[in-house]
Amino acid sequence: MSRFAKLLALIAVGALAVRWLYDVHIRDFQVLGDALTFHQVAQGLADGKGFVEYLPPAGPTAEHPPMMWIFLAALDKVGLTSFLAHRLALGVVGTGTVVLIGLIGRRVGGDRVGLVAAGLAAIYPMLWTADGSLMSEPLYGFFLVGALLTALWVREAPSWRRAAALGALIAVAALTRGEALSLVVLLAVPLAIACRPTWRSRAALWGATALAFVCVLAPWTIFNLARFSTPVLISTNSNGVFVGANCAQTYRGALIGAWRFQCYTPRRTGEDEAEYFTRQRHIGIEYALHHSDRWPAVVAARVGRLLDVYRFDQSIFFNTSEGRPAQQITWGIRFYWLVALLALGGIAVQARRRAFALVVLGAPLVMVTLIGIGTYGGTRFRFGAEPSLVVLAAVALVAAAEAVLRRRASARGRTAAASASGVERTPAARPGPGPSRPAPSPPA
Repeated sequence: MSRFAKLLALIAVGALAVRWLYDVHIRDFQVLGDALTFHQVAQGLADGKGFVEYLPPAGPTAEHPPMMWIFLAALDKVGLTSFLAHRLALGVVGTGTVVLIGLIGRRVGGDRVGLVAAGLAAIYPMLWTADGSLMSEPLYGFFLVGALLTALWVREAPSWRRAAALGALIAVAALTRGEALSLVVLLAVPLAIACRPTWRSRAALWGATALAFVCVLAPWTIFNLARFSTPVLISTNSNGVFVGANCAQTYRGALIGAWRFQCYTPRRTGEDEAEYFTRQRHIGIEYALHHSDRWPAVVAARVGRLLDVYRFDQSIFFNTSEGRPAQQITWGIRFYWLVALLALGGIAVQARRRAFALVVLGAPLVMVTLIGIGTYGGTRFRFGAEPSLVVLAAVALVAAAEAVLRRRASARGRTAAASASGVERTPAARPGPGPSRPAPSPPA
């Protein structure tokens, strides 16, 4: 193993220890909302019931993308059924994400950046609190970071096979959290443009990515077409989110820019899940169109909540209801502010170098911003950008450290040169007059 591999392995061990200690610490924390849905539907899947709602009317469900259910069901099948067991397993997945972040950092800026990025990811609370929340974020983060690493791999040596691998990873990430769907455009298109000289060759490379993406996504979509009367691409909840984000309570007052479950209307008799969430989408969009005068204020609040700079108290409360204890998430958000400031420096460094890696790392930043603007703002929606922020922060830290070392080396060099010059300019010591000789005696 190389020195880099040994140090990265050591960091991974530390990352796993941090996650498992946290998991044990919060083992009695109440499981609510989406985390409970993941757990219960996965248990039903393991019991052979298929993808069905765990609450009445217990019909077919695609409320969330399937990968998290499949992962938890696999754990249930081997006897790992408790919340703590699921948290520990997701901690292993999160540790894998730390390793991948280190590999991205290495490709972006060398061994130092890679190790610093992995070290930051190992202790960054916004990552390990997500790993213990029993949500889909840890699994999503692993596939997302894998896609970013693959994009850098494609850039180094473009080929249709590598491009197809990228498309497959984006699809798996989208089957974990649907927002990754946008990376087919935000990441794969700029990559194809950078890798090929002509538009025809660019289209061919992107086509390989898109084809692999469709092939991986298609089975789940086709399966949903057979179960629901309304088409479902990835999940039904992507429709339902609109009504909670576009209603009177989230357009004015204390909850502006947030999401409100109470804005949902009751489910009608005989209405399947897809029909119900589609109707909620129509209600939300109709409300938004009739209150377009509120868009500037609402969007500003959404972005503020996405960045955790607006209504910090509410952010802590919302995170607590999503499986992250108040004390740990308070530390985490403050740590995030520091990482985000460092990431701005990393963006400046990468922009000055004109490195394509900035496009790769920037794609998730654009993705989460667009999702926050189009739906609602929240800490959880920013998760897809956290790995990029960590890598960019590492770039800034290493660049700053190297600049300091260069200045010190330059200062030492100038001091040494000045000393040498001073020695050369000092007049050489001349021998003093010898002992006087007696005057010769006159001849006799």
